[in-house]
Amino acid sequence: MSYHILHLTTPNCKISVNKGLLMCDYKDNQTNIIPLADVKSIVVATFGIVFTNNALAKLLENNVVILHCNNSYTPVGFSIPLDRIIKPKVFYNQITRNEEFERKLWNLILKRKVLNQYECLDLIGNKENNLLKLINKPLMNEANIARQYWQNYFIELGKPMTREHQNAQNFENICLNYAYAILNSLIYRSILIHGLIPTLGLHHSSNYKSTPLVYDLMEPYRPFADYYFYIFSKEYEEDFDFENTKLWFKYFSNCIKNYRININNYSYKIVDSIDIYIEKIAKTYCDFDCEKIFLPSLKEQKLLKDTQENRENEE
Repeated sequence: MSYHILHLTTPNCKISVNKGLLMCDYKDNQTNIIPLADVKSIVVATFGIVFTNNALAKLLENNVVILHCNNSYTPVGFSIPLDRIIKPKVFYNQITRNEEFERKLWNLILKRKVLNQYECLDLIGNKENNLLKLINKPLMNEANIARQYWQNYFIELGKPMTREHQNAQNFENICLNYAYAILNSLIYRSILIHGLIPTLGLHHSSNYKSTPLVYDLMEPYRPFADYYFYIFSKEYEEDFDFENTKLWFKYFSNCIKNYRININNYSYKIVDSIDIYIEKIAKTYCDFDCEKIFLPSLKEQKLLKDTQENRENEE
């Protein structure tokens, strides 16, 4: 099955569902159609989009996450399916909070994130960084690693600046935040599908209206977005502004569909590897065995040659 991240970038269109098909009707009486079963996530990146109640219900029943952006293309919220319990043992073991297991699992995830950051810097030409030395210290200083990573990353990007997590003002940080939001939506979706509780994190604290597990589990995939943005910036070297942010939307979505990663001798799209990653995380809660997890490695990805099959579906 071919899964799609559907971007809605044309204003004032109507989304409905009929006989298993997702339909997008435009003001000029044109209609685009895609099988509902093929949709994994929808990004609403314009104004005036109308969803029928039936369409929303069907999308959520099919585990589609809808990401809503404001007029500056900044993600501001999600429409998500309800939580569900798939395996009672996984649910019970998660709420009992085995601290030793959670600490071990988080350390593995954090180390893989930093290794991917090192691999990102290495791939983009920064081979003199000392992230590997920092990883191998008895206690990793995550804040220090992040500071050195972003300093080296932006130098290679040719845009010396600081990382803006919220209310970003420059194009580079806006694009990175957008890509993280896409990854966030896919991680969120997979957590719900596999019966984990998104409000119980491994490392990030549980607060009002927070989903710390989503942020914990997406960490190893962040450097993938960083790497794709670097490639994007070199392919499109002219100056950008908010009006052509859509170009990055399409580029990033193509990357996570056109790049593949090997898992147990099988090749999977990056977007599909997320489901495998979360599924194996869920299984570790059955017996607290961290050896069963899969952690994505940036250096092991390969670009899929036949991109025709994975062309971006943009409305």
